Amino acid sequence: MSMKGVIMAGGKGTRLRPITYSIPKPLVPIAGKPCINYVLESFHRAGVDSSIITTGYKFESLIKGVLENQIHKERTLFSVEREPAGTAGSIKLAVEFLSDTFLVGSGDVLSDFELRDLIAFHRKNGFKISIALTTVEDPSQLGIVETDKGRIVKFLEKPSKGETFSNLVNAGIYVVEKDVMELVPDDQPYDFARQLFPHLLEEGMPIGGLEVNGTWVDTGRPPDLIKANQKMTEKYGKSIGSYPGRMIMGREVKVEDEVRLTGPTYLGSRSVYRRGATVTASAVYDSATVGSKAEIINSVLMHESSVGDSSIVESSVIMHGTVIGNNCEIRKSVLPPGIKIEDNSRIYNVSLSPTATEEE
Repeated sequence: MSMKGVIMAGGKGTRLRPITYSIPKPLVPIAGKPCINYVLESFHRAGVDSSIITTGYKFESLIKGVLENQIHKERTLFSVEREPAGTAGSIKLAVEFLSDTFLVGSGDVLSDFELRDLIAFHRKNGFKISIALTTVEDPSQLGIVETDKGRIVKFLEKPSKGETFSNLVNAGIYVVEKDVMELVPDDQPYDFARQLFPHLLEEGMPIGGLEVNGTWVDTGRPPDLIKANQKMTEKYGKSIGSYPGRMIMGREVKVEDEVRLTGPTYLGSRSVYRRGATVTASAVYDSATVGSKAEIINSVLMHESSVGDSSIVESSVIMHGTVIGNNCEIRKSVLPPGIKIEDNSRIYNVSLSPTATEEE
């Protein structure tokens, strides 16, 4: 039986700013491919033959990026929200294109799951909605749930420390029966977690919950983006030569003598590592350059960025096309695209936006 999928990708990614000022959050790269591709591929493995992507913020860039990076070439439709409609409201706008049972996912959270068990669980139990669950260490920014024999009995969004009753969280992937969408109003923004699910519980309508196998990371903040690159490189990488740790290496990578690479590290195509450079647990994207004796530690360098000789970049995200001079230190910072950092600069705990740099 064919199944349709819906991927929600209309948010602004405010917690990931300033990165999302220049790139939609679903297109932020993780171990060499856009974040949204992981959920698209999860859907494909689960038998989804076509997907609708709901979008609003930077929708032109998002549509172009999705189409350029498609792997399986399934049928993909786009639904553009002119005004924010909420997670459930955005899907209500596209409901006429959906199958009687459909999958819902989020394009701006890293979710790389095996979903066939969730679909089978949903159908076996006859739920109207079934939610993929996963366990996290810190659920304070997420929605926690309590289950009883596969049925969700309690929700709480973003619990404070004293309110936390579970580390089992809503992973933002749902199997949904189409007729449930009749409960979503047409004339106002409406959200799954904050409005529809509590309403269903109040009405006594059963909601299923199943912990699923796979990888999930809330890529809400720059440190989370670094972590996501590391996790997926660890998951899909392999040992390369005598370098310690797992790595993913693109085409035509140039590694000069005495370069030290330690995984999990992603090495983009045509990236260059000059003599004596060190790269540790980082992602260096296409056509980026790491200078002689430079150190890249626990960081992400976007495409066509460069780091000068003897410079250090640690726990930072450097956006595309940015040039860092020689003998610089960049720590716990985010640098916007296309700027130049002069030699001997020191930047600590700073997130620069494109507008901020223009004003300076």
